[in-house]
Amino acid sequence: MADVYHEVMRAIWDHNLHFGLWTSEEDESSNRIAAERMTALHIDRLGARHGWRVLDLGRRVGTSAFRLAEASHADIVSVSPSADHVARANTRAEALFVDEQVRFVHADPHAMPFPDDTFDAAWAVETLPHLGDRVSVLREFARVVKQSGVVVVSDFVQRRPVAPGVMDDLQPILSTYAIDEVPTFAGYPKLLAAAGLQVVELLDLSTETRKTVPRMQIGARTHYDALIAAHGEEAQQYLDQILSPLAIQPSLGYLLAVARV
Repeated sequence: MADVYHEVMRAIWDHNLHFGLWTSEEDESSNRIAAERMTALHIDRLGARHGWRVLDLGRRVGTSAFRLAEASHADIVSVSPSADHVARANTRAEALFVDEQVRFVHADPHAMPFPDDTFDAAWAVETLPHLGDRVSVLREFARVVKQSGVVVVSDFVQRRPVAPGVMDDLQPILSTYAIDEVPTFAGYPKLLAAAGLQVVELLDLSTETRKTVPRMQIGARTHYDALIAAHGEEAQQYLDQILSPLAIQPSLGYLLAVARV
């Protein structure tokens, strides 16, 4: 069975499903280069190296986990709530001959099947918005990562509080893309502290990522008819929501947080 979301996003954006990073308004890097640049920034902030065991909180086919393994030579265990995504990612790991280094596990991110202090570090690349209670997941990070271990997360935030009426208007887009809520940038340190994590760095990458949605919209217009022909009403729902004028909101942004247990 096709993962329609993945097929749509791969067509309109790139195989690396997270946001891109552009260095300036004049930077016209491709979607792929921008997305890989964002992956590299996460890898840099995590600082993993050979001999480490790293927890990856994933959702799809493991592209970021594979990049991290290649760059750091660490051992990666990736957790996903989707058994289908785990099966596909493990198949991909075998095909890439990295299945001894990168392993995908089907588990509840709110109750992970690992003892305390199992990992040297953990990250969640744009995964938290889709998992409900962020503090619950981050508490699990704090539990399974060793004392003083590094936690890196990226998230969608309100750069400044958005009017309730605007958030109501945005709800169809958020629901279609399985985003439960959008916290504020200013409130993120309290969110991390509630999970037992100490903030090291908060980066507002809203400006550097703002070409992402317009580029997705270009891709959606280009591939609209073909994707609907191939995948039907579900694909149309994703496409129509990303093409909504409301999909570009200056008051919404992108945060990268570095914390320690």
